[in-house]
Amino acid sequence: MFLFRDSRAQQAEIVRAKALLQQVKDSTSYVDVLNRLTVLYQACQLDSCGRYASDAMQVATRLHYNTGLIIALKNLGSYYAFKPNRYLSYLFYNESLANAREAGDLPNEAINLMNISIYHQYLGHTADAVKMADTAMAIVNQTGNDSIRALVLANYYSIHHNDTLLTAHMKAVEALEEAAVLAVKYDDYRQILYTRLFKANELQRSGQLKDAMALIQQVVDSSKSSGLNYLVVYGDIMLAGYATALKQPDSIRYCKEALEYALKGGYLGLMRPTVMTLYQNSIAGGDTARADYYAGLLWTILQQERAVQKAGATIYMNFASADRQLDSMRTQHANQHRLLEKKNLENIYWRYLLIFLLVVLLLLTSLLIHVFQAYRMSRSNSRKLAYMQRELEQSTAQMRVNDDFKNKLISLIAHDFRSPLNNIISISSFVKDDAISLDDAKDMIMQVDTRARNTLQVFDGILRWMKTQLTGFSYQPKPYVVKDLMSTTAKNIQHLLTDKNLQLVIDASTEVPVYADFEMIQFVNRNLLHNATKYSGSGKRITVTAIRDNDMVTVSVMDEGSGIDPVVLPGLFSVEQTTTAKSRKGKGAGIALIICKDFIEKMNGTIGAENNADKGARFFYSLPLATMNNDAGN
Repeated sequence: MFLFRDSRAQQAEIVRAKALLQQVKDSTSYVDVLNRLTVLYQACQLDSCGRYASDAMQVATRLHYNTGLIIALKNLGSYYAFKPNRYLSYLFYNESLANAREAGDLPNEAINLMNISIYHQYLGHTADAVKMADTAMAIVNQTGNDSIRALVLANYYSIHHNDTLLTAHMKAVEALEEAAVLAVKYDDYRQILYTRLFKANELQRSGQLKDAMALIQQVVDSSKSSGLNYLVVYGDIMLAGYATALKQPDSIRYCKEALEYALKGGYLGLMRPTVMTLYQNSIAGGDTARADYYAGLLWTILQQERAVQKAGATIYMNFASADRQLDSMRTQHANQHRLLEKKNLENIYWRYLLIFLLVVLLLLTSLLIHVFQAYRMSRSNSRKLAYMQRELEQSTAQMRVNDDFKNKLISLIAHDFRSPLNNIISISSFVKDDAISLDDAKDMIMQVDTRARNTLQVFDGILRWMKTQLTGFSYQPKPYVVKDLMSTTAKNIQHLLTDKNLQLVIDASTEVPVYADFEMIQFVNRNLLHNATKYSGSGKRITVTAIRDNDMVTVSVMDEGSGIDPVVLPGLFSVEQTTTAKSRKGKGAGIALIICKDFIEKMNGTIGAENNADKGARFFYSLPLATMNNDAGN
């Protein structure tokens, strides 16, 4: 009943604050109301939180209202922490901290120190995080301000709860208990729920996992009724982790609910690991429609991160520019005040009027020269800053692309190995339970053996590719006959040809040698033939041909399937394509094709694909023509 009363009181406070905005426009009180709305919306609706925080900063800057500006900058730091753009968050926290120290505002200095401490903990700078958290606690103890003590204590626990020393951990638990008492004392509804989530963490540490989950569920239910979407997301993610630890079958349910409330409250940026979990679960369950939906959400998260970074950088630069302009105006005002006093004093001594005017003229000339030089320096710095910003954005984008490729490569390896292992486990279970005969099991094992060998060959190819990425890789080609290579590969995929009644035709033109690395070229051949069988209908034909052009040989693999989606075709062999298109006709693009391209280029060749004029697709690669000798491969 207490929590229900407080949740209704919070909603009523939001309504009252919005109504009050109409009465106190363009004043310091207006800034205070904007800052209050920012805090109220922080755990409810993140976009509204950011909008009110930005408005508060702009109005406070224009009115020179330093207290309101300190709080607005701190709130913007919290907004970008949730987005998440932790570096922008750190910048705004740091600006707020500097202003708080200059104004002697100890409570806000303590809060900002604690927030920056959490940022250092995220970076893994444990020593800096602990030092700042302890400094923040010392300031709170010095001021005796209970209005912020609960928040600082809770964050102190989050910094120290993993301390290995028993005394340090007990001190963190004592801080959490005191924070919970203060939250109840001041009827701080959100802080009550926040400390209960930390208490659930302590229950889990002591082995009371089910009790911890029950307490988290209470917090989640209360947060739903009060619209505190972030606490629902936070609690559901904890429940998903605990349910997984207990091996409960419904852990995905918590992930889905967390995603639902993250979308509702604008916290999608925090959900990348959860969305990836849901995506992998959908892939494992064969639900391609849901997998595509989650892949789209991952792309949306990346787009939002870029937009938030750009918008946040603009807001910060505008603030920094306004702050420098304000300092300049203050300096100019002080100079003008001193000049006025001097002028009044000079007026007493009229006989020195001419000398005074000459001095003023010289000062003004010097000032103009200084302003002109400062202007030129400012423009130069602005250009340098813009260039650095572009470089940073390009570097960040490339890092995201590389990270996405790495994750997909891991998923590919995990998926290819999971299937044969699961089949082996299933067959052994059937035999153990006498569900099938040994003869039937033998046939099944032979099929699994064939697929496992193919999977191992793919894995060997990926390992070979990984070695090529390492410094010191040396490419030493040998001559191999294309027909021999293709014939060897055909044996490895014979079961696929038989299953779909496909006809593989290796043309006589393939009796031509090329320079290549055996493992690398066979990885390429396996993938091209496997793709052809995958997208060919039953009873169709796959044709392999070779054309000699001067010192190069072009090998083509042609199928009679559905062809390649024109949207996918231009970027079929690029990393970026894996984030925007998923396959021929929309299913799985092929990290393997990217590795094929890398292998072919390392062998001084090129690779490509095109749709045939009538039907099907043609994958082709070109390699240097070889001269057969005693070292020729077979």
